[in-house]
Amino acid sequence: MHLVRSAAELFDRNGFSGATLEDVSRAAGVTKGAFYFHFSSKDELAGAIQAEACTMLRGAVYRALGDGADVLQSLVDLTHEIGHWLEHEPVVRASLRTARECGHRGAPFLDFYVDLLSAVETMLISAEQAGDLHESVAIEQASTLVLTMCAGVEMLWWSGIRQGSVRESLREMWTLILPGLAAEGDVQKIDPRGRVALN
Repeated sequence: MHLVRSAAELFDRNGFSGATLEDVSRAAGVTKGAFYFHFSSKDELAGAIQAEACTMLRGAVYRALGDGADVLQSLVDLTHEIGHWLEHEPVVRASLRTARECGHRGAPFLDFYVDLLSAVETMLISAEQAGDLHESVAIEQASTLVLTMCAGVEMLWWSGIRQGSVRESLREMWTLILPGLAAEGDVQKIDPRGRVALN
């Protein structure tokens, strides 16, 4: 929906509190009355942005797991798709920025992170059941690490502290993390660069 994408671009650029309903209406080329026909509040609009980002996330998880690859490789691939979104996708960036600014308010502002944590935990449980995790790995700590890696990359690039390729930084982090995460002898089978070709 054009209205959601226009709002996402504004939230990404100006933040949730920095984007007024008038700004959103103007950017989308609709009247405030038309805006209120679709959304009763800015919070509801933020929820629609989160929902769109969550739909994208579910699609990425499906693609990552779809070819029957090693689950840890699929997890690496998923983080690289998120890294790509951080560089190119305002809907995801807006969902993460609103989480950072309004997360203390709970749902819907945290929906993307909640869904991402759930997906990561599910993937790690599958890897554990397949014998692909190092025996010392605890799912809760490992999922927290992966989520922190994604959130940290987003914050560092958003703030301008880090620059360059998000995916290259993810590759470097996975190179450090995989020896402690993967079962012995499996590290060499996992490509820390991710297997997904992203434009």
